[in-house]
Amino acid sequence: MGASWTSRSLRLRLPADLGRTGAAIVLVGAAYYLGARLGLSLSLVERNVTPLWPPSGIALAAFLVLGRSMWPAVALAALAVNLPISAGPVPALFTAVGNTLAPLVAAIVLERVGFRRQLDSRRDALAIVFLGALASMTISATVGATTLVASKAISIDQLAGAWAVWWTGDAMGVLAVAPFLLCIPLFWELEPWPVARWLEAAAILVLTTALALWTATTDLALLFLVLPCLGWASWRLHLRGAAPAALIASLIATWSATHELGPFAGTSLLEKMLTLQAFNATVALTSFFLAALVAERVRFARALMSAATNLEERVKTRTAQLTATNDRLRREIHQRYETEQQLTLEEARTRREHHIAETLQRSLLPERLPDIPGVAVAARYVPATADLHLGGDWYDVIQLRGGLVGLVIGDVAGHGLQAAAAMAQLRMAVRAYAVHDPAPVAVMNGLHELVRELPMAEMVTLLYVLYDPDTGTIRFTNAGHPPALVIDDEDTRYLEGGLAPPLGVLAQQDYAEKTQQLRPGATLLLYTDGLVEERTLSIQDGLDRLLAEASGSGRADLDALCDRILSTLRDGEVADDIALVALRPLVLAGAPLFLDVRADARTLFQVRHAFGRWLRESGVDGRHAGELTIACGEACSNVVRHAYGASSGDMQVEARLVDGAVELTVRDQGQWRSPADRGGGLGLTLIRGLTDSVDVDSGPDGTTILMRRNVVEP
Repeated sequence: MGASWTSRSLRLRLPADLGRTGAAIVLVGAAYYLGARLGLSLSLVERNVTPLWPPSGIALAAFLVLGRSMWPAVALAALAVNLPISAGPVPALFTAVGNTLAPLVAAIVLERVGFRRQLDSRRDALAIVFLGALASMTISATVGATTLVASKAISIDQLAGAWAVWWTGDAMGVLAVAPFLLCIPLFWELEPWPVARWLEAAAILVLTTALALWTATTDLALLFLVLPCLGWASWRLHLRGAAPAALIASLIATWSATHELGPFAGTSLLEKMLTLQAFNATVALTSFFLAALVAERVRFARALMSAATNLEERVKTRTAQLTATNDRLRREIHQRYETEQQLTLEEARTRREHHIAETLQRSLLPERLPDIPGVAVAARYVPATADLHLGGDWYDVIQLRGGLVGLVIGDVAGHGLQAAAAMAQLRMAVRAYAVHDPAPVAVMNGLHELVRELPMAEMVTLLYVLYDPDTGTIRFTNAGHPPALVIDDEDTRYLEGGLAPPLGVLAQQDYAEKTQQLRPGATLLLYTDGLVEERTLSIQDGLDRLLAEASGSGRADLDALCDRILSTLRDGEVADDIALVALRPLVLAGAPLFLDVRADARTLFQVRHAFGRWLRESGVDGRHAGELTIACGEACSNVVRHAYGASSGDMQVEARLVDGAVELTVRDQGQWRSPADRGGGLGLTLIRGLTDSVDVDSGPDGTTILMRRNVVEP
């Protein structure tokens, strides 16, 4: 709105030729002179001090609409008006300067505060009243009244009264005439009125004129009866109706005060001016402020309707985009699941629905990492402080078949929706490829082909690591990503090898994997370049700083280690997003084993693996370890099947070596069904056959199974 109005103002201020400029100057000068003759006919002090001076409003409107270049017309017309009624040419000249300077200053001040000639906001109404009229017209009143005293047209005792009348006349001229002139262009700039609206406007003006004439000539103090008509005009017709109605009311009231009629009869000059000024100011504030308020509310309502329409269109467009994306992901996931022969059709359908829901939910980073018995995992994500949009840095920890753990961290260059969408697609694709074949090279080859097919304009770097808890080995391949860091008290180092360009850069790419050993207690740290890259430093300097900070901190708690690295390397503003994920195989030997996991079938393998690893590291031979592992698995399976029913719950597995025997405890907080109801019954029989003793303690607070087996040969 502001820009379009400014352009219209500039077109008005810069006429096409000199002839049009001259015509505008002549027209403004003539209007000023005629308005002055009308104002002088209402004089209260001498011949040149009037309570309503229309030329001040004419001059201000000319400066606002046609530009400040109209000042010669105002100055010459003011001089022509003042010469016959002044004591000489010098007083007339000074008076003309004041009459020109006051509206010119008012126009400059209004433009500086962003005044809009449409008067369609409360700010504009207050500006023209207090800045354009009341404040700026003190200039002409001061110059004019001082000139009258200096030319001895009035005595010094009459200065205050003359100044008040002069100031009131100029101010009332601005308040009554300027809005009326400013509203005239609105009749062809704004939406045209229908016939019914024109009839309503005529009725309002007739009623306003009749009420103003009656209240201004009767002895009763009823001038306030005009105000409801002004409110009606402001509410229904806005400025185009309020300005003419206010002008009519002010002219009639001023005429009444000049002729000492009605409420102005028999009062002093000061009383007349106070009553007239209060009435005219009330008329101006009531009409223009209410008109501006109504116009502002109408504009806001239209803006809200437009915004609602635009939002609806955007929602429709975004919904169509998400539907298309979900359809493409559904087809890709279905192709991957067809290779899983061990899944039934129902399992495939359920899993497909799960992955579709996960795609929608995990547009952001995961809120919780998986609980892997015997392995500690921690992750952090720090968004860039200079950008509120979601970035393309991401990570994931994936539990795979055979007890394998997949770690992936990637970076899609850029920020915003495109980077976030690419991030979500890649995260889901990595999971799909890893489930099909967890080998690093196989996963990276699949991602490379996917990135080349998807419309990704940004570069993608990715590091994929496959950890085998049984052997303690890590296999990895790196597509243009910063190298992983192994934090070990004995040797802290970066993992080298397995390097390749970022995904999708080359048409064909051969990926290679590297294998390293990760001993229990050591930490594997994956991160994005925001952790080590600064504009003022090379990336090698950042890598050196990370290596120095991580060295010697391998025994620290994993969460504390991540927080320490972030606070040390990135204290303050973060120029780029940072993601990091850390994995540490726990040292199980030499201490009791305690696992607190969900009673879920998907955790059974992890529990058996962690217990078997603890047995091996504790020196239990293979035969005892195998049979104890079977007993542990059977006890945990019974908890999963019988303890909680349809609800979910937790179970605790605790193992310790006591006097050459392994004591294994499996505990839950559920309530088991009776043997007849739950069926089976072979679980405890098998456990008793694999252990030396079994104690089952079942109550309302849960069930505890204590198994004991001697692992030292006699």
